[in-house]
Amino acid sequence: MTPKSNSIKNNLFKEESTFIGHSSPVYSICSDGDYIYSASGDKYVTRWLISDGSQDRFAIQLDYVPYSILTVKGTSNLVVGLNNGNVHVIDTKLKKELRCFHQHKAAVFSMEFNENQGHFYMGDTEGYLSVWDAASWELLLILDLNCGKIKAIHFSPEEGLLFVAKQNGEIGIFETEFYNEVISFKAHDDGVSSLDFNPTHKQIISGGKDAYIRIWDLQGNLKKAIPAHRYVVYGLARFNDQITLSASRDGSIKVWNGNYEEVVQKIDKTNFGHQHSVNKLIVLDSTTFISCSDDRCIKVFKYQGLI
Repeated sequence: MTPKSNSIKNNLFKEESTFIGHSSPVYSICSDGDYIYSASGDKYVTRWLISDGSQDRFAIQLDYVPYSILTVKGTSNLVVGLNNGNVHVIDTKLKKELRCFHQHKAAVFSMEFNENQGHFYMGDTEGYLSVWDAASWELLLILDLNCGKIKAIHFSPEEGLLFVAKQNGEIGIFETEFYNEVISFKAHDDGVSSLDFNPTHKQIISGGKDAYIRIWDLQGNLKKAIPAHRYVVYGLARFNDQITLSASRDGSIKVWNGNYEEVVQKIDKTNFGHQHSVNKLIVLDSTTFISCSDDRCIKVFKYQGLI
């Protein structure tokens, strides 16, 4: 059963460590084993040891700012999307570049991996969605969605569906055999900025520039609208069946009971959180989530358990 809010500690999560080293905002992070990779406005991709927050000797200096970064599960490949549209594929074990793509002509803001089919997705600021074979890095398909910036992409392995967040305020749902758009529906007036999916309830969770979190069924019917933050919602994450997370440009991370039902903890600059916009959240494991921010920091938060 989902615990009631009065049975949850106010300090459900506690900051364990802060990684400091970038000289500009950290736009994206991803994990791989014992490491976190970060992409920053200082044009560096850096690797950090999770256990103590130290940088190792793996670092990539780029000619343009990296906005998105993702490891390919089951491989040593790290994919980095830049603000000029270039995409680099790096072998982190060999410490060398495998490929550099110029397919996108504008900033690549979003990435996702479909482990079921071995497909890798990229979305850019002009509304192009590309599909790649992550084994051969052959371009399989590119779609012009004519929707403005694609800020987030989320794949549901349970449903075999791809959800795409569009700047025009719509969410597009694509089947992943032929990549036909099954449905597209209006979700947020000022653009969709983050996505999550609840496989138990078969519900799409969206965060918008309007600072709302909204919950939808797979037919695009609105189930709930939540005034969640003061500014755009940049991150949504499912920590476990009882706890969900959101992050915002307002500098806060909110911990929610259940499926974004009630805020049980707010983490911000007043209690060891970030000083500025929180740009991404990732759940590392059953005890830990990690965030990055415009304040140039990466923070590790540990679960403290229930009363």
